[in-house]
Amino acid sequence: MIKTVSFRTLGCRLNHSESDSIQYDLNQRGLKTVSCLERADLTIINSCAVTRQAEAKTRGAIAASRRISPDGKIAVIGCGSHFSPDKLMSISGVDLVLGNCEKYKLYEYLPVLESDEKRIFVSSVNECGTFSPIGVVSSGSRTRAFMKIQDGCDYWCSYCIIPFLRGKSRSRKMEECIEEAKLLSDKGFKEIVLTGVNIGTYKSANGANICDLIENLLVLTEIERIRISSIEPDLLSDRLIYLMKTEKRVCRHFHIPLQHSSDEILKSMHRKYCIKDFEELIYNVYREIPEVCIGTDVLVGFPGESEENFVEMYRFLEKLPFSYLHVFRFSPRLGTIASKLKDDVLSNEKKRRSSILRDLGCYKKQSFLNRFLDKTVTVLFEKRIKNKYLIGHT
Repeated sequence: MIKTVSFRTLGCRLNHSESDSIQYDLNQRGLKTVSCLERADLTIINSCAVTRQAEAKTRGAIAASRRISPDGKIAVIGCGSHFSPDKLMSISGVDLVLGNCEKYKLYEYLPVLESDEKRIFVSSVNECGTFSPIGVVSSGSRTRAFMKIQDGCDYWCSYCIIPFLRGKSRSRKMEECIEEAKLLSDKGFKEIVLTGVNIGTYKSANGANICDLIENLLVLTEIERIRISSIEPDLLSDRLIYLMKTEKRVCRHFHIPLQHSSDEILKSMHRKYCIKDFEELIYNVYREIPEVCIGTDVLVGFPGESEENFVEMYRFLEKLPFSYLHVFRFSPRLGTIASKLKDDVLSNEKKRRSSILRDLGCYKKQSFLNRFLDKTVTVLFEKRIKNKYLIGHT
């Protein structure tokens, strides 16, 4: 009988939010959560499929789980399961594969696991409904919690597999978001991170947008800090910038994906902005909120990216006031438009370019951190390392 469960969560903040939700649901039903480093009757791996590297990490997580709990069951859920269920089921040790629609009902599949029958349950993302059915409350022990407000995406960037795996954009009811924020505050959480696939498209049933939601959270809850996860540049409004500038409880932090600095490549990626507009947006945010932390995503090795394109991107990233960079190497995802383009940048060249940009990102991050030397700031501590150091977020 399954009594203990552990989690290994890969990928984005949304995955972490969903793992918290599933964990809470299982705990409410009597299952005990243990560390992924301890033996467990069931290990749940919440997978990612955004890149080939993410798929490799899922395989690594499966192998690690088998070593720690050789007699335990393994269930793989999430985007990786939705992308390649048969491939995952073929891996030794995997007992259950659930897609993005089924993972919220994981408890209902425990009898399948206990019957020793290996099964795959993956339905179309169009059957996922309006929103996840779990009344989620983060079950983590951190001082901040990820709160899912939106799922799916209608942008269809040419390199991205996520719309195939998450479905159309859909938003959570605002009253449900407010209720969860209140519960999180009561549980002792000081900060909530608003998460989703494309949160800038948030639109509640009553027509409320992301700014309306934040304003209501500020008025109707006592949560001390609200942080916004990644938001697309074409959806970052003056109103949202003003909210961050004027409301002390809104963290001075934007993550605004760039992907590339070439207009030609941006067009091939099916992005919704030109580089001039992006640059003006970043400088505008920085002018309005000088202390802001601005991060971005960049994708190297996209089909057609020349050495000249790469050098231009380096110079563009170097001059803009970014605080950190998330660098990814292009890998074709089956079914996407970009997978039909000639992958003409060699693998070693992709590694070289990504390494150069990661070094730049480290420099920018350190430069940003140096701005806080000799300053007193408020920190929410999340964990202690070796009983000596505390780690947290400002």
